[in-house]
Amino acid sequence: MADAIASVLPFAAVVIAVALLALALWRWPMAFVRAFLWLLTRTVYRLRVVGLENVPKTGGALLVCNHLSFIDWLLLLAAQPRFIRFLIYAPYANLWGFRHLLRWARVIPIDGSGGPRAILKALRAASDALAAGELVCIFAEGTVSRTGFLLPFHRGFEQILKRAPVPIVPVCLDQVWGSVFSFAGGKFFWKLPRQIPYPIGVAFGEPLAATSSAATVRLAIQKLSAGWAVRRSAELLPLHRRFVRLAARHPFRPCVFDSLRPEGLSYGRALAGAVCFARWLGPVLGETAMVGLWLPPGVGGVLSNVALALLRKTAVNLNYTAGSDNVQSAIRQCGIKHVLAARKFTARLPLDPGPGVELIYLEDVAAQISKGQRLRAFLAVLLLPARVLEWLLDLHRHDIDDVATVIFSSGSTGEPKGVMLTHRNVAANAVSVIQAVQLRPADRLLGILPFFHSFGYSVTLWTALQMGASVVYFPDPRAAKEIGELCKKYRCTIFLSTATFLRFCLKRCQPDEFATLRLLICGAEKLPQALAREFQEKFGVLPLEGYGCTELAPVAATNLPDRVIEGVRYVLTKPGSIGQPIPGVAMKVVNPENCAEELPPGQEGLLLVHGPNVMKGYLGREELTRQVVLDGPWYVTGDMARIDEDGFTFLTGRLSRFAKIGGEMVPLEKVEEELQALVGTCERLLAVTCIPDEARGERLVVLYVSLHDHAPRELARGLMGRGLPNLWVPGERDFYQVPELPTLGSGKVDLKGVKDMALKVVDRAGLNGPHASREAARPSPAAP
Repeated sequence: MADAIASVLPFAAVVIAVALLALALWRWPMAFVRAFLWLLTRTVYRLRVVGLENVPKTGGALLVCNHLSFIDWLLLLAAQPRFIRFLIYAPYANLWGFRHLLRWARVIPIDGSGGPRAILKALRAASDALAAGELVCIFAEGTVSRTGFLLPFHRGFEQILKRAPVPIVPVCLDQVWGSVFSFAGGKFFWKLPRQIPYPIGVAFGEPLAATSSAATVRLAIQKLSAGWAVRRSAELLPLHRRFVRLAARHPFRPCVFDSLRPEGLSYGRALAGAVCFARWLGPVLGETAMVGLWLPPGVGGVLSNVALALLRKTAVNLNYTAGSDNVQSAIRQCGIKHVLAARKFTARLPLDPGPGVELIYLEDVAAQISKGQRLRAFLAVLLLPARVLEWLLDLHRHDIDDVATVIFSSGSTGEPKGVMLTHRNVAANAVSVIQAVQLRPADRLLGILPFFHSFGYSVTLWTALQMGASVVYFPDPRAAKEIGELCKKYRCTIFLSTATFLRFCLKRCQPDEFATLRLLICGAEKLPQALAREFQEKFGVLPLEGYGCTELAPVAATNLPDRVIEGVRYVLTKPGSIGQPIPGVAMKVVNPENCAEELPPGQEGLLLVHGPNVMKGYLGREELTRQVVLDGPWYVTGDMARIDEDGFTFLTGRLSRFAKIGGEMVPLEKVEEELQALVGTCERLLAVTCIPDEARGERLVVLYVSLHDHAPRELARGLMGRGLPNLWVPGERDFYQVPELPTLGSGKVDLKGVKDMALKVVDRAGLNGPHASREAARPSPAAP
C-alpha cells in the first residue's frame, strides 16, 4: 500500500503544481506576461528604453505610439512598469488564443464596422479610464504600417482628451520595422530574424498638452524617431567596412558597370581592385589626410573612392564643371597634395591644380599592378572571412566619425564652402534611404550624377554598396540617348536624376527604354508636374520629387509611389510636395526670426532638418557651422516651407537670396554686384530676383531704373566676360525698366517687393516671349 501511495505522489504533485500554475495564470495573467517579457527582452530581443521619466508614475496619461508590428503592445508593457490599457481593433480581440489574454489585459476594442455609436462608445471608455487615473495607449495610425513610414494620424484621441484632459506622452518604437512581426519585405512573420538578440528601442517623449492636435503629436513622434537614429548611428560600420563584409559574403554578385567595362565587376573583383590600388597608393600618399579626385562617375571613380576609404583618407571629388579658381580654392582649403585622375578624362577636361600638387593617373597605376597581385587579392576576398580581411586591412582602427568626404559648394558667395560628411552621416543616410525605397540586392541603379554631387556620392556610390545592389554608370547626364539604351540593356530598376536631365530623355529616348524602372526620383530642383505627367505618358513611369542638401548627406525627404496593400491605398506622394521625411529624419518649421519657436502644421516658416545625416560642419568655418547647425543636431536649410497634417512638406520659397536654376544654386547678390560694376556706378539702380520657370525651375529677372546707356545684350556679354557661369547670366529678355525700385522704411531695397514687381511686369509682358525658345536651348552645366 505504501509503495502504491509513493508511486502516485510524484504524479499528484505534478497535477497539483499544474493546477496551481493554471490558477495563478488565470488569477494573475499579467504577472506571467511580464515574467515572459522579462525573459524575452533579455534573450531574443535587446530592449533599450529612454525617457522613462516622462511617463507619470501615477494618474492618467495617454500614450500615443507609432505602430510597426503586432507585438508593439507587448514591447510597451516591457518598457515601463505601469499597467496599460490599449485601444485595439475589435476583430483582434476575438482571435482564438488571444481572446482571453486580451480580456485579462482589459483592452478597449474599437469596432469601426459598428458605426459611429460603437466608435463613440470605445472613445468614452478610454476617457473614463483616463479619468480614473489609468494609463491608456492608442496607436493613432489605426493600423500596422505596411510601408515603414509613419502613417497619417486619426484624430480620435483628440475626442478622448476632450472628456479627460490628461497629458499626452508621445512614444516611438525604433527598429521594430524589419523584425519578424513587422511587414518588412512584404511578409509578416515568415522571415528569419536579422540578428539575435534583435535590438529594439522605446523612446518616451516629453508630455504634450491635452489640446495638442494629431498632426503635432505625429511630428513629436517623428522627432523621437530621428533622435533614436542619431543614437544608434554610433553602432554603424564605416562605409568601406560594410562593403568589405558584403564583398566577402557575395564575391560573385554584380557590383559596377560602365561604358569602359560593359561586362562589369563583381563585388569580389571590385574589392580586390580597390585593395590593390590602396596598397600601391599608401606609400605615395604618405600622411596626407585629404586626396582629390578628378574623375567622372564610373568603375575607376568607385574603386578610387573605396581605395581612399581603405587607407582612411578623405576623398575630395573635385567639381569639374566649376571654374579653375573654385577648384584651386578647394585644393588649397583641403591641403591636397595629390589628385587622382584619368588621362582620357583630363584630355577632355584639363585640370590646373596649382603649384605643389601631383596628378596620379589611374592608367599608370593599373599598369604597375601585376596580374599576380590582382589574383592574390581576389583569392583573399574569396577565401578569407570578412573579419579576417578587416584585420589584415587594419580597418578595425577606423572610426565611424572619420570624415569620409568634403563636398564643395559652387562658391556663390565668395570662396567655396567645404561640407564635411563623416562615415556616420553617409552610412546613416544610406540606412534611411534603403528603408524608404525598400532597396534590394536585386535592384540595379542607373548612376549618372557625378561624385562631386552629394546625391551621386552618397546614393549612387555608397548606398548601393551598403545593400549589395549594382550600379550602371554613365559620365554625361545630358547624353539621354545613351542613358536610355543603358537602362534598357542592363534592365535598371532605379533611376536618380533631375528635371533638367529628364527633358533630354523626353526628346531623345524611346518609349520602351525605361520600362524596367520601378522608381524614378528627381532632386536638386523643382519637378514641374506637367513634366512629370508628360514623362509618365511616354515612358509609363512617374517621376517623383525628393529633397535634400549637401549638408544632409544628402537625402531628407521624398515622394514614393502609392501602394495598395490588402485593398488599402497607402498615400506616399502628394503632387507639389517634396514628400515625407525618410525614416530616421525629422523636419520642423520654425519662426525665421529666432529659429526657436516651432510653428504648427500648415503654417509657413523656416525649414529645419534633424537626424544623424546632418553634416559635421563646414571645413575651417566653425562660426558659419554654428549658424546653420543647431543643437540636436538641427540643420537650418534656408528654405521656407509648410508641413501639412499628413506630414508632407511643401517648399514655399527660400530665405536667402539664391535662385535654383537647372539644379544649380545661383547667387542673386553676386549677379547684382557684377552688373553694378559693369554699369559703372555705386548708386543702386537695379535689382536681381528670380521667378518660376517651367523649363529650368527658376529664371533670373533684372529690374532697373537706368543702365547708363548700356544695352541688356552688352551687359549679358559683359557678365560672361567676367567669368560668371552661363546659368548666372540673365537673358536679354529678362531686363525690365521700372520707374523705381521698392524700398523699406529703412531705405533698403524691399526684396519681396522686387519679386512681386518682377512677377507683375513679366506677366504683363507675357511669360512666353520671343526669346523663350532660345533661352530653353541654352546649354546647362553638367558632367561632360
